[in-house]
Amino acid sequence: MLLLLEFDRIKHAEAISVAERVGIKLCAVDHEDQLLQLDASAVELVLIGREWPVDVLHRLRESGFNGPFICVSSASEDAPAYQTAKNLGCVDVVAYPLPMEYLKRWVQPAEPEESKAEESTPVTTMEAILNRHSPPKSVAAKGTTEHQQTHDDPEPPMRGRVVCIHSARGGVGKSTLTALLARALVGQGLTVGVIDLDPKGNLQSIHHLSAAMTTDDFTRLPAQMDEVALKESLVQVDDWYLLPSGRARDGLDDGALRRVVGQFGWTFDFTLIDTSPSAPSTYTALELADRVVFVMTPEWMAFKRFLEEYELVRHMKMPERVVVAVNRIRKGISEHRRALRLLDEAQVTSDVVHIPEDRRLYRDIMTASPLAGSRNVSDALDHLLGALRVTPVLEHGRRKLRFGTLREVISK
Repeated sequence: MLLLLEFDRIKHAEAISVAERVGIKLCAVDHEDQLLQLDASAVELVLIGREWPVDVLHRLRESGFNGPFICVSSASEDAPAYQTAKNLGCVDVVAYPLPMEYLKRWVQPAEPEESKAEESTPVTTMEAILNRHSPPKSVAAKGTTEHQQTHDDPEPPMRGRVVCIHSARGGVGKSTLTALLARALVGQGLTVGVIDLDPKGNLQSIHHLSAAMTTDDFTRLPAQMDEVALKESLVQVDDWYLLPSGRARDGLDDGALRRVVGQFGWTFDFTLIDTSPSAPSTYTALELADRVVFVMTPEWMAFKRFLEEYELVRHMKMPERVVVAVNRIRKGISEHRRALRLLDEAQVTSDVVHIPEDRRLYRDIMTASPLAGSRNVSDALDHLLGALRVTPVLEHGRRKLRFGTLREVISK
């Protein structure tokens, strides 16, 4: 269901009429008290007139309206509206008359009546969050319990999954691991888009590719782009797509990053975000992510920084949503053995994946070859996919993998 916040009742009638013609349910309100009568879990998209105060929007989010917010302007080329949308945390701006064909993309298709009758098993809040972005068979689970907002509910307005590759400091092989993970997912028949938020731009340089557009330029593109236009704007690396980082020191602002991730999520099965430890956008990326891969190396100083940063990430994400990847492990190095032992003693509740140092990867980087690595690295990537709870889905033809449900997470 779409929710329209608009004081003009004439626009109410016009919007409801247009929505009915395309088969979308739209509820329009002109007073905050009317919001108390609505089921927050049934609202999939909130359309906000510019006159509505910011504090009302904050109260909406606090009361469980977790769907994406879109700002509604009086004109399509209203530059101040885009700034207003950024300030409000909206993912896009539209104008009257409402573009229903575009707005339909943000709404889940209606499920058959038979499936509603079949779904009767209660689910937890976290299961509802995971099921909402699973194949259509599990969509009905969304309505079985009232959705409650939690600190670990990114609620990305998209069909794909978002994985944030994070680290406490630079130089741990985060960009290389991002490229390896992208290649592994593509090998499973998935479409993958990568957003590089690291100002060093390692992802672009290790593949020796030039880019016509970076994150600095992305916000100048039209807010509504189809899949073909988006892919043409990106750098194609093997069979996955890269948005290279720009030169701006602070990277994308909060609103721009939400828009970029939203567009990637509608286009790709998996969106990987390569973060920068010091950039303000990193914590927005962590908030938006379904899963976090925390990369570290087995040295004493890296271990100390990891423990500090892991506590912060743990307050943003449930332990089951975080995977610790210990990268560049070398056999026979006493410092590495000590760091791994300390990591075990620290009783980190997230899954831990060991990735060995691999000379073949260095050769691939130096020769600009596709990053593949040795058999040991391939085995580690398989372990990483398993730790991320990427599981087969046989009944869905396009996406052959998904994140497991909470029951599957616990059972493993």
